[in-house]
Amino acid sequence: MFSTVKTRAYANIALVKYWGKQTTGINCPATPSLSLAVDALMTETEIRRSRRDGLVYNGATVTDISEIRIFKIIRDWKNRGLLEGHFLVDTRNGFPSGAGLASSASGVAALTAGLNRLTETALDDETLNRLTRQGSGSAARSLTGGLSVLPDDADPWARQIIPPEDVPWCIVAAVTDLHSKKVGSRQAMEICRETSPYYDDWIKTARRDFAEMLEAVDRRDFSHVGEITERNCLAMHACMWAARPALMYWNETTVKIIRAVKSWRDDGLEAYFTIDAGPQVCLLTGRDRAEYIAEKVRELPGVKQVLIGYPAGGAEVVSCT
Repeated sequence: MFSTVKTRAYANIALVKYWGKQTTGINCPATPSLSLAVDALMTETEIRRSRRDGLVYNGATVTDISEIRIFKIIRDWKNRGLLEGHFLVDTRNGFPSGAGLASSASGVAALTAGLNRLTETALDDETLNRLTRQGSGSAARSLTGGLSVLPDDADPWARQIIPPEDVPWCIVAAVTDLHSKKVGSRQAMEICRETSPYYDDWIKTARRDFAEMLEAVDRRDFSHVGEITERNCLAMHACMWAARPALMYWNETTVKIIRAVKSWRDDGLEAYFTIDAGPQVCLLTGRDRAEYIAEKVRELPGVKQVLIGYPAGGAEVVSCT
C-alpha cells in the first residue's frame, strides 16, 4: 500500500457551458458541456498518509478544514469504504484560484486521481469519473482531459472525444482580476435556477448548442466552433444577469477584451471569447496564432496576466511511494 502519491491535473475551459444542476442525483449537470483542458492551468497535489488530517493550499497551512471541499470528498470516500485513516494534502495552483478559471476542476481531479491510487482496489474509469463529478462537475472533464464532453444524463460521466495532440486550437487566458469571486459557482447556479426568468430557455439553448458543437468539432470547423462558443457564453451570462440578485462577474476590462476580439476579427485575426463565472476572458484560437494574440491582449489596459494554454491530457499520477 502506498503512503504518498503526487498527481497533476489541468483546468478545462468550457466551450459549451455546464451551468445549472438537476434537482435529482448527486451533482448532475442540467446542461451538456464540452471543454478543452489546457496546460497553463495546472494543479499539483501531494497526498500523504498522516496521523491527522491537514491541508496546505498554495504554500499556506489551512487551519479550519471541516468545510473544505477536499475533505468532504475524502470523507465520502471513507464512508464508501474506499479509504481509511488520515491524510495530509498539499495542493498548489499555478494560476489564480476561485477566480473563474475552473481551479476547482483541476483541484478535484488531481485529488481523486491520487485517492484512487491510495485505495486497496483502484476504481474503474467510469466509477472514478462519476465520483469525481460528485465533488465538482467540471472536474469530471479534467479527469479525462483533451477535448471532453459531459452529458446531462441521470448519472453522467465524462469522456474524451479528441486527444490533446489532435486538437488544433488552444486558449489564451486574460486575467483581469486576481481576487477570488464573492459568489461561488454552485451558489450562483442555484440562484439562477430559482430566480432567473431565462433559466428554462438557457437549458434548451445549451442543449441545442451542444448538439451543433459536436458537429462543428467533428468537421474541425474553427469558425463555427468559435461562433457557438461565444453565443453559448453570452446566453449563460444573460441568464445570470437576469437572476435576482443579478450575477454580474464582469468588469470593465472584461468588456474591453470582448470589444477588442470583435475588432480583431473584423481585421482578419480570428479568435473567439468565452467567459466562465468570473471576470477572466479566455480566447479560443489556432495554435499558430496564440503568441501573437497573447501579445495583443497584454497591450490592453487592465489586463493583469496572460496565459497561453495548449491542449493538455487528463489527470495523472506523477509518483507513488
